[in-house]
Amino acid sequence: MAEFAVNPTAYDRLAIGFHGTRRKTVESLLRGRVFDPSENTDDWLGHGIYFWEHAPQQAWWWAERRYGKEAAVVGAVLRLGQCIDLLDPKNAELLELQYQKVAADFKASGLRLPQNANNHKYLDCLVFNQLFVDLASAGFDVETVRAVFVPTGPRQRVWSRSGIFHGAHIQLCVRESKNIIGVWSVRKDGTYGKE
Repeated sequence: MAEFAVNPTAYDRLAIGFHGTRRKTVESLLRGRVFDPSENTDDWLGHGIYFWEHAPQQAWWWAERRYGKEAAVVGAVLRLGQCIDLLDPKNAELLELQYQKVAADFKASGLRLPQNANNHKYLDCLVFNQLFVDLASAGFDVETVRAVFVPTGPRQRVWSRSGIFHGAHIQLCVRESKNIIGVWSVRKDGTYGKE
């Protein structure tokens, strides 16, 4: 396993994240309930609690698509802590090395490597989760992951060959609930407070 590319203290900074969910869940989170991490086999940054960084409207868009009239959004102050920040190119290299290790392990065992499919990132999830295990065994417990999501396809570009995409955002995956410092309710217009 390659040495982890960053000093963990370099990411001991705060971010504001927004989490789309149901109204009842927001109410219980505001009363102190702990977030339930996602443990789907297709979570693109591995298992954890997902937030849109500084993007309340993205969280509302997602929540309304998923929960309809029951949609709600909570804002949160997040401590990145020991973070795999994929805006740092060295961390993308680390992830690529992990992919090569996982692919070699699957090939050696005669198993078929899972594949990604449109909105289902089975391979991404597997690689991240194995990276978390390998780094933990080396003494580095990943608390958060930070990455840019860029939708693909010609309809996603703002105009032909543009480098700007509809729906692009920074997503945070929080693996340790202790890194969620505080939460609040977010209105549909992105402002804070009770509706």
